[in-house]
Amino acid sequence: MSVGKVITKNNLTRDQLDSLIKVAGDVFFFFKHLFVIHPVRGKVPFDLYPFQKRTLWYFLTKRFNIVLKFRQAGVTELIAGYCLWLTMYHPNKSVVIISIKDRVAKKVLRKIKYMYRNLPEHLKVRVVNGRPGEIGTAQEVEFSNGSLISSVPTTEEAGRSEALSLLVIDEAAIIRWANTIWAAASPTLSTGGASIVNSTPYGMGNWFHSEWVKALSGGSEFNPIRLRWQMHPERDDKWYNSMSAALGPRRTAQEIDGDFLTSGNSVFDLLDIRAIEDSLSDFPVVDTSYGGSLLLFGKPKRHEKYFIGADIATGRSRHYSAFTIYDRQGEEWGVFKKKIPVGKFADLLMNTGKTWNNAQLAPESNDIGLAVTTKIEEAGYRNLFYATAFLRKKGKKRTETKEIPGWYTTSKNRPVIIDGLEEDIRLNNITVKDPYFIQEAYTFIYDDRNKPIAMGKNSKGSDADDLSEEADYNDDSILGKAISNQIRKGKIKGSTVLPR
Repeated sequence: MSVGKVITKNNLTRDQLDSLIKVAGDVFFFFKHLFVIHPVRGKVPFDLYPFQKRTLWYFLTKRFNIVLKFRQAGVTELIAGYCLWLTMYHPNKSVVIISIKDRVAKKVLRKIKYMYRNLPEHLKVRVVNGRPGEIGTAQEVEFSNGSLISSVPTTEEAGRSEALSLLVIDEAAIIRWANTIWAAASPTLSTGGASIVNSTPYGMGNWFHSEWVKALSGGSEFNPIRLRWQMHPERDDKWYNSMSAALGPRRTAQEIDGDFLTSGNSVFDLLDIRAIEDSLSDFPVVDTSYGGSLLLFGKPKRHEKYFIGADIATGRSRHYSAFTIYDRQGEEWGVFKKKIPVGKFADLLMNTGKTWNNAQLAPESNDIGLAVTTKIEEAGYRNLFYATAFLRKKGKKRTETKEIPGWYTTSKNRPVIIDGLEEDIRLNNITVKDPYFIQEAYTFIYDDRNKPIAMGKNSKGSDADDLSEEADYNDDSILGKAISNQIRKGKIKGSTVLPR
């Protein structure tokens, strides 16, 4: 990089000029000139710890980073310093930092201003906005090279602007409208912009948790960075115990251990879910399609039998259509979750099934699912699952049986297949690689009637294709996986009784 393109300085000594040239091209050298406020020691040099250096390296080398951090990790200061370096020494950069509240946004910008104020004069790029004697305004700092840092509170419109060089979403797990903000900001990053999303965990089912889980499996554009408290050289068991005593067990698990927490009686053991989540990186995604919604973990093996169970939604409600690909041994080879029209979903199931050695297809045939199974049956797919239904007819003593295409879920067999899935996960009979399952499993609980259901789901029945207004959770991947797991074992417990 030519320093002349960055800044014009007069009357610099040779050492100062060399320092300016080096700092413009080396962010690690730049941090050697920064100062921060330590809560006990006051003003101190920003000496990077090894985990901070590694995180900073990812900021440089990966376009999209998502950081799951522990409390007091110094990540906000690290990001502040990186934003200052990026804008001062790189002309015409636009950086937006989104925080949970206005006062937090202003505090983040004050950290940047403090770093700027304490830099050696020969390393500063002139600030051109704000009142005389001040560094920018309460929300923006603009430099003479055309670069700008904006720190704003969260709103539905946050992130909507001209092309961004860097978008930072701070404490994303508790930011309202995070999903809306990301959807709005994505087009502004399409010209090569980058993003840093960071947070301590705060519950499951939110946008941050969803993106974190997908990133772990490689099914997302985000690079996952997990920061644990043990990485901090000044943290030890004494510090942990004192924090635990002050915060209590739940907040300690969340803010120090970095655990995503939920409430209620979970259907799946939390340790089992955590073990699956921690092992997602062991099963990299080898192929994706449908905008990253179809994740494949390998290719079909010759002569192997595969099974695909599916949960079906309209494609317009708050539910999703989902399926899982299993082999006979319980190895998972593919997962899908997306809002998709039922006709296209039927085509996707058939195409996927044919690719995977004409896998046995078992789409749920309840309600809207009947349109999917009917289309598959009429298309002549040769390995469609048929359920045995018992028909009770008036005036006849004998119960007749009928083969119906697809899987028919009832109030009796639904808990059976879910219990079977839970048991196979607990006993390690199956290998789960599904990030969508992780997103749902933490909030899949037994309700007051001891019914396994997604937290907040409409209580009218498990087959209802809607959620209550306040709910954000669903169980589509769980149900699709439960069906797949049941049919791969080649046995169906209980009977299916169709309505008269």
